[in-house]
Amino acid sequence: MKIVILGGGVIGVSAAYFLGARGHEVEVIERKDTSARETSFANGGQLSFCHAEPWANPAVFPKIVKWMFKDDAPLVLRPRADMEMIKWGLKFIANCSKSRAQANSVTLLRLGLYSKKKMEWFRQFSGVKFDNLREGILHIYSDEQEFENAIAQAKFQDRFGAPAEIADYNKCVHYEPMLEHAGNPIKGGIYQPLDESGDPFTFTQALAKLCQSEYKAVFHYNTDIKFLDTEGGRINSVVTDKGVFKGDAYIMSLGSYSPLYLRPLGIHVPVYPMKGYSITFPANHYTPKMSLTDTEHKIVYSRLGDRLRIAGTAEFSGYNTKIRPERVAPIARAVRALLPKCEYDKPESEWACLRPSTPDGPPIIGKTKYNNLYMNTGHGTLGWTQAAGSATLITDIIEGRPTEISLDGMGVDRF
Repeated sequence: MKIVILGGGVIGVSAAYFLGARGHEVEVIERKDTSARETSFANGGQLSFCHAEPWANPAVFPKIVKWMFKDDAPLVLRPRADMEMIKWGLKFIANCSKSRAQANSVTLLRLGLYSKKKMEWFRQFSGVKFDNLREGILHIYSDEQEFENAIAQAKFQDRFGAPAEIADYNKCVHYEPMLEHAGNPIKGGIYQPLDESGDPFTFTQALAKLCQSEYKAVFHYNTDIKFLDTEGGRINSVVTDKGVFKGDAYIMSLGSYSPLYLRPLGIHVPVYPMKGYSITFPANHYTPKMSLTDTEHKIVYSRLGDRLRIAGTAEFSGYNTKIRPERVAPIARAVRALLPKCEYDKPESEWACLRPSTPDGPPIIGKTKYNNLYMNTGHGTLGWTQAAGSATLITDIIEGRPTEISLDGMGVDRF
């Protein structure tokens, strides 16, 4: 079968590799000059398989108004006359109840643990190197109430196969000795041993090359998609600025831009861009050896070889990709507060990207009303984490095979 994948980020390329391994002919259409140049390029680097608490939860709801207009808040909403954002926001609020948050946590955890299993296959079968650290992730807390909430979430997730260790300050320092020098007080932490970290850009670039060399996949870079042409309840072709591309099946993996191409087809999905930022510093003697999550500031730290990647915050401002200094500054301040011994000043690089976020948290994976168009999009902050599992699921769906895990909570029909 010939499969045309729309989008060459980590989601699209992972699917291309899995489809190629199953013997399919694959073509990937990507507007940038190479793979993983947008959302996958410089994200936080965490493979947080056990991070299953969605943004929409009871604890975050009271903070939204307080955060709304603060430039240094973890989540910033820029009010705008954008009906799609308004509709997304209403769905987000509806998912902030305890019952909805727990149901979405179960879905995220199911996909996350499945992705860990499939990442093992990717790692062994492809042999790709990507600064992978398999030391777990330590979530640290400086607020007592936040820590208590995290303990409750960890106990809830443990029931579904995600082990976690509740750590006091001394145990946190045992796991990551650099925290002994932390400028902010640490009340405690949650250590998740199944989690990992690694460089998604390196991974995706190497995997794209393997797709081409091993499976003869064709990547059409510098190619802008204009629209999808339909005929008789099917996608007939993809019309681009470089010509028309045809296949037996098509996968929508354009991230935050997916809704823009789906709406003309009568498919409405609540995927909205959540802007995130990252900065990168060179590693030094005081750089943490393991991946950390600072929950108060919603910032993650990942050691990627000789670099330290720090990423976080969420900003809703439409499709604006501009790097705003006032949003980068709080991340840099948080780094200096947590890791004062690193003596970091100006980062060697800054980055902003648009994370394709659904209002409830889980991505959208599965069929559409067009019998040869499939969706693998809306992964939010967890695209790198969920890529391997999502690639396997979409391949099984296209082939008509039973999936290894339930797709409940991942289909477009939930909206």
